[in-house]
Amino acid sequence: MGREFTKSKQDEIIKNQKIRAASKRRTATTVITIFLLCALLLTGAVWGTIAFIDANSMRIVVDKSNVGDISISKTADFSSPATVLKMNGPEEMSNITYDWILKDELFGKEGDHHGDNYIAYSFFIKNVSDSDILYKGSIVLNYVSKDIERAVRIVIIEDEEKATCYAVTRSDGSPEYIAYDSDDKATQQPLPLGDSRLDELLGSNVTTPFLSDEPKDSNVEVFESEDIFLAVGEVKKYTVLIWLEGSDSDCMDAIIGAKVNFEYNFRVTQVDAIKP
Repeated sequence: MGREFTKSKQDEIIKNQKIRAASKRRTATTVITIFLLCALLLTGAVWGTIAFIDANSMRIVVDKSNVGDISISKTADFSSPATVLKMNGPEEMSNITYDWILKDELFGKEGDHHGDNYIAYSFFIKNVSDSDILYKGSIVLNYVSKDIERAVRIVIIEDEEKATCYAVTRSDGSPEYIAYDSDDKATQQPLPLGDSRLDELLGSNVTTPFLSDEPKDSNVEVFESEDIFLAVGEVKKYTVLIWLEGSDSDCMDAIIGAKVNFEYNFRVTQVDAIKP
């Protein structure tokens, strides 16, 4: 009897230990599961917020090392100078074609003046230092999805006197045209420019290729300007025009729902510069 009692007690102790161990495992698993679910929900919320805020947007930034040299503003009077400007474009952009844009209405504007399914934003850069400078401007697509960059057109208008249109090269490596006369790839021809002011400033319906067609570290490099002279106190105006060109053969249903954001960066390359 004594031995049976002892064995029975031992079995009960072992059973209780197993129950406690299993209970601890269940508790630990429950805690980990709750943690992972919370982390997943939090990550999803954060990503959703980032996507909502940054989709179809652009940041215009003065390089940190040049904060005391140049300033930017969305108004010509620099009543609210800044080193960072945030432009939010339309939440959704459908493809259009170049001819649908009211091109003569792009001039004489400040800040955002977006149209139906295109981004248009005007801002100013000023030399706030005590010496003449040279600077460069560059644009990078910070985030792209579904190869949307292949259908994007980006026009930079400088001082309402010069305009350049940038686009990814064609599949054969040749430069894209701004637009085509139809979306039928087999028969389409380059769309000739008209007599609008923007057409006159562009001067050609051939685009300037992006610096990189493929993402580099999740970025697509659009362009970097040559050195630009800016005298003390001088102000220069920029207008950025962005749309999805529907006549481009890369503008397909597959890019529906795609998102993109940009960064336009300015940095000083030389102080005490001499005007070329």
